[in-house]
Amino acid sequence: MDEIIQIKCPFDGAILSVKNQPDIETKNVTCPVCKHKYPFTQYKRVVPTVNNEDPDTEYPNNEEHTSYAYDDRTEKGTELGKKNLTLGKVKLLSSGISFQLKPGRNVIGRKATKSTANFQIDTGEQRTMSREHIVIEVKKVPAKGFVHYVSLFKEKVNKTYIGKEQLYYGDCIVLNHGDIIELPDASLEFEIPDEEGTEF
Repeated sequence: MDEIIQIKCPFDGAILSVKNQPDIETKNVTCPVCKHKYPFTQYKRVVPTVNNEDPDTEYPNNEEHTSYAYDDRTEKGTELGKKNLTLGKVKLLSSGISFQLKPGRNVIGRKATKSTANFQIDTGEQRTMSREHIVIEVKKVPAKGFVHYVSLFKEKVNKTYIGKEQLYYGDCIVLNHGDIIELPDASLEFEIPDEEGTEF
């Protein structure tokens, strides 16, 4: 079975999953986000963090999934030479409460006294969402402006979807305006406010 390793693009910091091959250090790798090609040796190896599951998060059927993939989607606002200059936000669909995203890592999870999430969602008695569940990383990419990437905070979390596609640990997905993030016990909508932040 081929070993899957994760590497970080030296240009935009996107995380890629590639098969480890004997001669991989002699190959060039093209980043699916920024489209730049670099020798493998210029990519930084990413070591997955040790999985620390929440002791108080409930895991139905004790399901575990480890999948390594990369979703190469074109983000709206960057097509046809557009440049997105607006920071996105996520809206909790059940209440309409919005959370303004900031450049860097934005951690979203369940409200709890020990949660370190930037945006904590009150799920009441439901505890299937982890205290730190997903990360939305906002990066300013040359010629594209702000790009928003979503990934799981850690490996051991309950099922999470972007639209109808399940998000697995190791995935790094570019969010588009209007995308629905289905967390356990909550649904979020990703928004990029108005077109006034788009430069042509």
